[in-house]
Formats: sequence, C-alpha cells, structure tokens
Amino acid sequence: MTERLAEDFDHLDPAFTPDVALRVHRSIRERGRVVRSSAHGGFWILSHYQDVRNALRDHETFSSASGVFFPRAAGTPLFAPLEYDPPRQTVFRDLMKPPFLLPQARRLAPRLRRLAADLIPPIVAEGGGDLVARLAVPLPLAVVSLAVGFTTAAQHRIRDLTSNTWTHIGRDDNPGQFWPQFTRLFQGEILRARRQPGPDYLSDLVNATIDGRPVTDKELHVMLVAFAIAGHETSMNTLSHLLWQLAGEPALQDRLRADPALMPVAVEEALRLWSPVDHGSRFTTRPVTVDGTVIPAGARVVLLTGAANRDPEAFPDPDRFRLDRRPNRHPTFGTGVHFCLGAHLARMEFAAVLGELARHPAFRLAGPIHRYTATPSATRRRTPSPPPHRRTSSPPSPRSARTSAISSRPNGATRPTTCSAT
Repeated sequence: MTERLAEDFDHLDPAFTPDVALRVHRSIRERGRVVRSSAHGGFWILSHYQDVRNALRDHETFSSASGVFFPRAAGTPLFAPLEYDPPRQTVFRDLMKPPFLLPQARRLAPRLRRLAADLIPPIVAEGGGDLVARLAVPLPLAVVSLAVGFTTAAQHRIRDLTSNTWTHIGRDDNPGQFWPQFTRLFQGEILRARRQPGPDYLSDLVNATIDGRPVTDKELHVMLVAFAIAGHETSMNTLSHLLWQLAGEPALQDRLRADPALMPVAVEEALRLWSPVDHGSRFTTRPVTVDGTVIPAGARVVLLTGAANRDPEAFPDPDRFRLDRRPNRHPTFGTGVHFCLGAHLARMEFAAVLGELARHPAFRLAGPIHRYTATPSATRRRTPSPPPHRRTSSPPSPRSARTSAISSRPNGATRPTTCSAT
C-alpha cells in the first residue's frame, strides 16, 4: 500500500490513512527531490525541506492564483488572501491582518488565558474528560470569533459548516452543497455589523474600501470564510495533537511545569511534528529546475509540508518530539508573502492552554487511540467521524482523526473517563 501511494500519490485515495501517511511521506521523500504523480490530471511533488521552503518563498514562480486546494468543485471562489497573488493578495492581506498583528494579539492574550481557565478546570474537577470536544474545538472557535467579531450564533455553526465544506469541495461538480451555507451565515454577520456596529474588527471591515470603492459583499464572504476555516481548524488540529502528545508522555508535562520557558518550544515542536495542513499546492508560471528535473510552466506542484517537517536533513531525529529542538524553522506557517496571518495569535492560544494545564495535576490517556476516516478533502486533514455510540475523544491526525480518552492524574491516581466525540 505504501509503495503504491508513493509511486503514484493521490491525497484523496481512501488508502491514504493516518496509518500509512507518514510512511508514504517518507517514501516519497526518499524517491528523490522531485516526484511525479498521474492523479487528478497529473502533478509534481516537492517533499524535501529546502525545496518546499524555496517554493513557498518564490510566489512569482509558484503561484497561488489557480487555487491552493485541489481538486475543487468548479465555481468555488478562491479563498483570500492565500489563493491570490500580489498585488491582489497584498490588498486583501492588508485588509485582513489588523486583528492578528502582534500588538493586537498581545492585547488579546489575557482574554485567551481566561478562556483556557474557563474550559480546563471543569474537566479536572470531573476527574477527566474529552479534551478535544471540550477544549481543542471550542477554544479556537472562541478565539477567532473574539479576534474578528463573529457573533456567538455564528461561532456555533462554523465547525459544522467547515466539515461540510471539506466533505464536498474535492468531490462535487459545483459548490452548491457548501458555499451558499457559508455565505448565508456571513451575510447575516455583515448585516449585523452594518446595522449595529460595535468596537470589533468586523464592524470596520464592512466599511473598508479597495481602490477607492466600497468592499463588496462577495469580497467580504471570501475573507470571512477564510477567517472562519483557517482561524479555527488548524489550531484545533495542532492543539489536539499537542494534548495527545503530552497525555502519552507525562514526563513532558513535568518538564513544562518545572520550566515554563520550554512551553514555546513545545508549541513549535507540535506544529512541526503534526503539521495541521500537511500539503498544499501551487501552479508554476515558468519552467523551474529542481535537482536537475525541469518542472514545466503551467504545472500543478504539491508541496508536502508534512514530509518537509520530518526531513532528517533539516531536523535531526525528525520523528521524535524534542524539547531541545532549537532553532525550529518549520514551514508549518508558510513563509514569504503567504506567511500565516494568525501565527502570533495561534502561538499565544497554545501558550495559554499550556500555562493553564501547568496549574493542574498531570493527565494521561485513559483509553486506546482509534483512527476514524471521513470523506476526504482537497488538501486538509480529515475531520473527526466517530461511529455511533462509541465513546471517545478525537485529536485529528493527518487524513483522519486519532481518538483518545484523557483523564487527570492527581497524585498519581487515575480515573479513566471517556466522553462523546465531536
């Protein structure tokens, strides 16, 4: 199975499960710096760290304007600003960056700590629970809503609409099963911000201008959907994996509790080891030569970030979670003009969780890890899809969800507790 997928890689192949994903990435990386696949009309693959990093930085050669996510339902709008090239990308990025700039993220940091302090102690008081359903899902949704200015009603719908989008975008002939649902939700948010403006970013955004004209509702839709999806799902995936990693290695928790200065290191290592989006794509605007292979102009190129993050030439002992990995220049947040808008806020969010967890007894896995498979998406991780009546919790992993029950461990005692998954 690994050999077949490595020879002709297809990220939508049902066989590309978490059990084989890391092996496939490794095999592709070992085949060479440039690999070709015939899937979906054919594309090239870059999997080595330096090649992926170079492509991410060279937006003039590796364009995003033909869509980063593929295949996609015909007519699906491009997501701003990731799927735009400069100068259009620059215009939209400038509109979208204010709530995520470092000074604003620092102003939000106390509220992030309060959110973590509201969510974690009740789980501890109950002796354990589902840290994904009760922490890794609701916290990122609350944070992005706080930063942008989404209402509570919108916040509660974003997760389901995101899952629905990834279910359909790579398989359907048109976006009718997912895009209208999102635009209806955010049209309501736009109208609220116009009619009842508040001291939030969204109330400013709806009155913004582009080249001297008012921003259109369609332009607002692509920005708000991008905020909603990227602003919560990537953080949910990373946080779930970080919690899973710590639950499986209580000694790591002890080190973080004893030395809080290691918490940022743990965050970066989770981002590297468990890339929340393990690949994206670009389109070449001109021929480019990599290691003697010419990739022609007009070619789709998949950048395997997950493979690059475990490239032994860049990261010694790449498959281990190490608190001494400094520096840690992973490309998880991208680089160049498309560097992640929310990187500062995400790091502060994860730090808030680690800081709050350090105030409580160590926790551990209270049950086995299961993997569930959902409908594949274009380039994202699969979403949690537990079977009926199964009581689990579910940290997402590449191409699916790992599930585990997590309990607190006061003074060495354990009380396994499992809760319903999301």
